[in-house]
Amino acid sequence: MFGTHFYNETIKRAVSIFGTLFNNITLKKTKEDGTVLSIIKVPISYGPKQKFLARLQEEPNLSDNNRSAISLPRLAFELNGFEYDPTRQQNKLIRHSKSDLDTDGVNRSYQYNPAPYNLTFTLSVLAKNMNDALQIVEQILPYFQPEYTVTMKMIDSMTDTRDVPITLNSVAMEDTYEGSFEERRVIEYTLEFTMKLYFFGPVYTGSVIKSVIEREYINTGNANFTTSEIAESGLIKEVKHYEPAFAEIPNAVSNSTTITFPSAINTKISANDEIFGTGNATNPTVVSIAADKLSMVVSGAVTIETNTTLKFVGSVDPTDTFVVAETVTFYDDGAKESFSETNDS
Repeated sequence: MFGTHFYNETIKRAVSIFGTLFNNITLKKTKEDGTVLSIIKVPISYGPKQKFLARLQEEPNLSDNNRSAISLPRLAFELNGFEYDPTRQQNKLIRHSKSDLDTDGVNRSYQYNPAPYNLTFTLSVLAKNMNDALQIVEQILPYFQPEYTVTMKMIDSMTDTRDVPITLNSVAMEDTYEGSFEERRVIEYTLEFTMKLYFFGPVYTGSVIKSVIEREYINTGNANFTTSEIAESGLIKEVKHYEPAFAEIPNAVSNSTTITFPSAINTKISANDEIFGTGNATNPTVVSIAADKLSMVVSGAVTIETNTTLKFVGSVDPTDTFVVAETVTFYDDGAKESFSETNDS
């Protein structure tokens, strides 16, 4: 924790998405007979409304062409804060893996469950007359009932996308029609929003298990259980555990305890691993491995033909993926029903 640098640009994406929702609002000026005089696109900027209200009161300086009072109408929005949302929290140890392999064709990227946070935004509508303000507000309200959902790609390097609801919480209006003749009238509508966002941690990389060996740890079949066991338990579970198997093709061997390889073997293969595929009645185990990973000594003499594939089982790494298959058998008056379920963890 706090040791791996990462920056997923989640807040930056959220601000950009929120502002984009309102960047195509237009204002139409018409005559009394309905003739359209002009259609303007309402500008939107990030920042507090106080900043724009202060600019609104500035008088143009003839000697400074870069400073002038801003025009109305316009929109302003800002991010106000964050709040953790425990109602959307899930098991933080669940992994989300990338649907396809990384560019190396061996590893797969994954992340753990994200942290849910609510982001609060304020959208300010500034106009100089009521008709302009109402035109803008009425182009926004119908889409929030009370929420509008956008689909957001959370991490560039991952394939995960999330539906992010944006809820309109309240709308308030303020009209500064009182004041001196020098002050400009400003009609303000303030809309408060909540965005239900997720913050992901760093992206990890793990090897993908492509070969497994099945081991059965509990007796299978009705015949292996006594009548008393069946009567007392009623429900018997058979658990099959799958372990990672690393495949290697050795050089030909004739009745020897030393096995050589044409190239370095997988670094996860280690001493005491069980070896499948030798043809021996009892699978031998690895006694030692040469430093260059090109040979090993095994517990029993083996004879291996050319192009024989050996599988090494027992080198379990915490980052490896396991598959546990459960077969549940229910006994009732001699009748038997079987159900199978496979879980990835």
